[in-house]
Amino acid sequence: KKLDAEQLKKFQKKIKKTGLVYISSIPPYMKPSKMRQILSRFGKIDRLFLKPENPRFHTKRVKYGGNKKKKYVEGWCEFLNKRNAKLCCETLNAQIIGGKKNSYYHDDILNIKYLKGFKWNDLIQQISKENDLKQSKLQLEMYKANKQNKNFINNIEKSKTLNLIKEKKLKKLKSNIRRNFRQKDVATKRADETSSKIKKAKVDKNLSNVLTKIF
Repeated sequence: KKLDAEQLKKFQKKIKKTGLVYISSIPPYMKPSKMRQILSRFGKIDRLFLKPENPRFHTKRVKYGGNKKKKYVEGWCEFLNKRNAKLCCETLNAQIIGGKKNSYYHDDILNIKYLKGFKWNDLIQQISKENDLKQSKLQLEMYKANKQNKNFINNIEKSKTLNLIKEKKLKKLKSNIRRNFRQKDVATKRADETSSKIKKAKVDKNLSNVLTKIF
């Protein structure tokens, strides 16, 4: 639904009053609902976002018997009034959370900072840019990995081709060697046959001479 000029002016005025705080460390396993409860002590808040830990870290922790609860690493909170946001940061930053003494998070410390001049839309744009950058890096890494895989496959194919060429050359060389041996064998047999014929002719001739002398 589109806003008219008056509604838009009111909305912009409302946004201008808001204050954004950055929480750089979240107590272990604290849920967004608990964080909202703590920050609400300083004034009305609108949007709250806590960034969960890397899923790999959670999986690894659970695998080795660690806590199965989800952890959050950082967060942002939008106060409806920037004065309340500043008060929250001045009071809570580098201080224990406090509250009831038997509270689970009583002794935990929050690191919280007021983001001067920043609004929730600025945060959304920044996160979007970071996501785009991560996506670009991921695509670049995938491209490099695919290129390496292609080069690896090409090298394997080249190696196979070279091996086939070597095998063919070796077979051809062996075939030529066998052919030469066969030719030598045939030549030797023919020489032996000729020699035996000559010897036999000589024997026959000598025998003929002897018989002539006798008779």
